[in-house]
Amino acid sequence: MKFSLLIISLMVVFSLFSCHRGKGEETTPTSGEAIAVTDQAGEITISREQFESMNMEVGDPASMMFSDLVSANGYIMASPTGCAKISTLISGRVKQIYFSTGDFVNSGQTLFSLEGHEIILLQQSYAEAFHRLKLLKADYDRVQMLFNEKIAAQKDFLKAESEYRIAQAEVEGLRARLKMIYIDPLVVENGGIVPVLSVKSPISGTITRQQLVLGQNLEPFESAMEVVNAAKLRLKLELFEKSISDLEAGQQVIFSTPDRPDRKFVAKLTHIGKAVSPEARTVECFAEIKGDDKKLFLDNMYVECSVVTLERKAMAVPEEALIKEHERDYVLVLTEEKSDQMTFRQIPVQTGSTRQGYTEILDENITSILIKGVYNLWSGE
Repeated sequence: MKFSLLIISLMVVFSLFSCHRGKGEETTPTSGEAIAVTDQAGEITISREQFESMNMEVGDPASMMFSDLVSANGYIMASPTGCAKISTLISGRVKQIYFSTGDFVNSGQTLFSLEGHEIILLQQSYAEAFHRLKLLKADYDRVQMLFNEKIAAQKDFLKAESEYRIAQAEVEGLRARLKMIYIDPLVVENGGIVPVLSVKSPISGTITRQQLVLGQNLEPFESAMEVVNAAKLRLKLELFEKSISDLEAGQQVIFSTPDRPDRKFVAKLTHIGKAVSPEARTVECFAEIKGDDKKLFLDNMYVECSVVTLERKAMAVPEEALIKEHERDYVLVLTEEKSDQMTFRQIPVQTGSTRQGYTEILDENITSILIKGVYNLWSGE
C-alpha cells in the first residue's frame, strides 16, 4: 500500500512540474529544428542559423506583366484557298496514279489520269458542233448579204441567224467543258482525240488523302484526293458566347498541342464570328499562325488555346511565398530582425492572376516578405 502511494505521489509531482515549465518557459530552437509560435498574433520566430541553413530569402513584390486569358478549344485548319478536294467533272476509269498521301505537288501538276467512253464522246460532240457551226456561219453570212440587198426575205434571215446563234452557243458550251477537264479544244478542232484525261491539282500543297486504286470507276464530283497548302494553315477557335465581348481582332492567341503542353505557339486573332452554334453555344473565330510554325502542324490537329484579352503591370510574389489556409491567402512578413533571431508575422493578402510561377498581390505597401523557404517554415509550426 505504501509503495503504491509513493508512485502516485511522484506522478503528480512530475505532472505539476511539467505544466509549470510549459507555461513559464519557451524553448530556444536549435539548428535543424523548426520554428516556434511565440504568441497568438500569428508571429513566428526562428534563429538566424535556421534561416540560413534552410536557404530562406526575404524580398519585396516585383513588377510583372499579367494577362487576362480566355480559354478555348482550337483546331489547325487550312483556309478556304489553302485546301482542295480533287474530283472530276466526267466519269472514267482510273488509268494511272502519280502521287500518294504525303507527296508534295505543284499547282497544275497531273495527279492521276482517266480513260472512258464519255471522255471520247464529249470530244466527238465538240468536233461535230464546231464544224457544223462553220457551215451555219457561212449560210448566215450569205443570207444576211441577200437580206441587206433586199433579195432574201426577213423570215429566211431570222431563221439562218437563229440556227447560227444556237450552234454557236452549243460550241462555246462544249469548248468550256473541254477546258474544265484540261483538254485543249484546238486539238479536237484539228481532228485530234485525247483518249486519256489528266486530272490536275488546282493548288500547290501536300496530299493529305488519296482514295484511288487502278481500274476504279470514278463518278463525276466524287472526291478522290485532298491537297492542303501548309503555308495557308490557320487556327480555328471555338469560344463560348459569354467571352465574345472581350475579343478584338489583333489580340494574341497562345496555343499548344496536347502532347507538348510546355511548348507555346503564337497566333493573331483575325476573324470573329457573328453566329452562335445552337448546340455548343460557341462562336467560331480564326487566328493567323505566326512565323514558320505552320510547317509543324497537320490539318485538323486539335490544340488548346488562350486568347490574351488584356495585359497589365502588377506586383507579384512567387507562388511558394503564399500560404493557403481557410480559403484565404497569407504571406509571412519580417517584423523584427535581431542578430540571432528573426520574427515573421502571418498577414492575409488579396491575390489575383497567376502566371509563370508568380501570383499577383493586390494589396499595397507590403514589403519584406518571406519569398523562399515558406513551406519548411510553415510545415514545422
